Amino acid sequence: MAAWRRIGTACCVALGVLAGSLTAGAADVARPFGLDPAVEQRIDDLLARMTLAEKIGQLRQGGWSPDFDLGQASRGEIGSLTNAEDPHETARIQQAARSSRLGIPILLADNVIHGFRTLFPVPIALAASFEPDLVEEASAWAGREAHAAGLHWTLAPMVDLTRDPRWGRVVEGPGEDPVLGAAMAAAQVRGFLKGGIMASLKHYAGYGAAEAGRDYNTTEISPGTMRDIYLPAFRAGVEAGSQSVMAAFNALNGTPATANPWTLQTILKGEWGFDGFVISDWDSVWELMNHGHAGSPAEAARRAMLAGLDVEMAGDMFKENLADEVAAGRIPPARIDDAVRRVLRVKFRMGLFDRPDPDPAAAEAQMLTPAAREAAKAAAIASFVLLKNDRDLLPLAPRGKRVALIGGIAASPADHMGSWGANGRQDDAVTLATALTAKAAAGGFTVTTAAGCDPACRSEEGFAEAVAVARAADVVVVALGEPWWMTAEGTSRTQLGLPNRQQALLEAVAATGKPVVLVVFGGRPMTIGWAAEHVPAILYAWSPGTMGGAALAEVLLGEAAPTGRLPMTMPRAVGQIPLYYNHLPTGRPPTGDHYSSKYIDEEVTPLFPFGYGLTYTRFAYANLRLAEHVLKPGDTVEASVSVTNTGPRAGRETVQLYMRDPVASKSRPVRELKAFRKVSIAPGATERVTFRVPVEAFGFHLDDGRYVVEPGRFEIHVGGSATDTIGTGFEVRN
Repeated sequence: MAAWRRIGTACCVALGVLAGSLTAGAADVARPFGLDPAVEQRIDDLLARMTLAEKIGQLRQGGWSPDFDLGQASRGEIGSLTNAEDPHETARIQQAARSSRLGIPILLADNVIHGFRTLFPVPIALAASFEPDLVEEASAWAGREAHAAGLHWTLAPMVDLTRDPRWGRVVEGPGEDPVLGAAMAAAQVRGFLKGGIMASLKHYAGYGAAEAGRDYNTTEISPGTMRDIYLPAFRAGVEAGSQSVMAAFNALNGTPATANPWTLQTILKGEWGFDGFVISDWDSVWELMNHGHAGSPAEAARRAMLAGLDVEMAGDMFKENLADEVAAGRIPPARIDDAVRRVLRVKFRMGLFDRPDPDPAAAEAQMLTPAAREAAKAAAIASFVLLKNDRDLLPLAPRGKRVALIGGIAASPADHMGSWGANGRQDDAVTLATALTAKAAAGGFTVTTAAGCDPACRSEEGFAEAVAVARAADVVVVALGEPWWMTAEGTSRTQLGLPNRQQALLEAVAATGKPVVLVVFGGRPMTIGWAAEHVPAILYAWSPGTMGGAALAEVLLGEAAPTGRLPMTMPRAVGQIPLYYNHLPTGRPPTGDHYSSKYIDEEVTPLFPFGYGLTYTRFAYANLRLAEHVLKPGDTVEASVSVTNTGPRAGRETVQLYMRDPVASKSRPVRELKAFRKVSIAPGATERVTFRVPVEAFGFHLDDGRYVVEPGRFEIHVGGSATDTIGTGFEVRN
């Protein structure tokens, strides 16, 4: 295509609606907060009365511990605090802050990642639901409970896009796709605000591309790829109302994210008009010296502040160095005032100055309510991904039968709850073992359990008992996967199979010849090729939360059906990684030819593709039609498709629309998700599903920041995964 047309900046589409603005001007974006002149005047008044030390105090976030010095709050030496979860303690801290000279309240934060007391499925599992409304409601429940405990702020959501499941923090994010990621980011930000707390988008930016999948490692990402792939979720979160953004640990193209003026100042505060504040990750200002980006603490503090960082988490670089840097003329006082203004603005917006603090005595009644538990169970059901179901082994029809339940994880509350559990308690969690056993009496079947090994399966000592229990059963459910502590920060893995001796346990149970259902717990895609070949049914359960066991029992018995889809490609082998659906084409596509882009010891295709997932019925696609086949920039592509439920049960299907620009000035991905919609269809019925996607969404960024939609032919593909689609096309003309 010889010509191109400039359209604007980044956009994201979810459910056929733009999730990000197509224009660079922040004034064009509808956001839940705006600049309030009355608030700005109150900030001016405070700034005029603050000493430099009090200003610097607002730019420090501390970490709570049992020996926390309340004097920091009463002396105005700290602006925010994290990890205080007890409502009586948060009230005590806030009372101390309000007694300070200027009475400026403290922002109280916590890692409310997938719930506060009631834990929902982990974020990667919530992304697997492909249901932004459900995710928004889950975040609202988390916000309500956290707010009742006196908190104002969650250090979430993590919206880092990642293509490498070796990275342990995959569990906290939305997966590999920018459109799905943008939809999840906006949903979580809106939900947290609905619940009464504010979000912090993290980790800005490019952290999910850490080299070798190793946490905290460096990233190299071209500017165009940053804007098209890694930034859309952050922008969607900003536009949904996130009041803080957390800078990442990694260096991006050689410049640490903590002190990166291109991401923090040029894009975030400049192009996007972000008027909240930017916070560092834990002590990462000090880490600028490890990066080789600063030669002293003073230089580290200066570089971070001048690049656009506003608040330091945990460290003392700002406390110990900013005043001297200002006195020496190396940091303008106006930069300090701008950072403080951003913090105070957020405190006003979140009502800290004008609303009464929550009553700590009322907090407990708002935790773990029946409605919250029911919402958590529904979210878990929506997150489960059915990967395989030969001969419709699931749902089980166990009446009159003997069911064996094997695996230590099945009875482990912690492994149902998952990592980043906030204030969740193991006594609250319903495990698969508890739930399935409880249903046995009413269902007319028996359940016999055998751990086989502990959740990590470090020993084969219990294998013989597990095999004996399996032999005596009519059907076997085996619960295996990653224990909760293997999926979080600092948990990168080089091997992604079932941990330790779990594979041996699975093979021993399968060798009994009994029908086996494998339930996989964990926080990332794993390499489960042996199971995919030898086990009849596989259900990916992730870490399903407080009500995960109850949800699993209902799904296994057919009282509910799994409807989740893979938010990340599942590899056959670690050697394929990074493996993702929206890759660029190559000059020698993989074929039978020896000199093509393939492996000599493994297939190039994934074990299961992005967007894939089965349920207890089947769907067929037909009659993909476009309203118009020739469009111009500014028009909307209207695509409709007939989806028929060809199976015996009612079901929900996630209809996905992909596009491809086959000839462009830059090679474009072989597929790009642009819209998705979840629909319920009765047995034998046909639903006509229509998507409306702006032509502007079919463009891309050049490395100089320009966004272009080039005229020419575009492909449209609609179906149930990134690889199972039917197609048509349209043309864009200037």
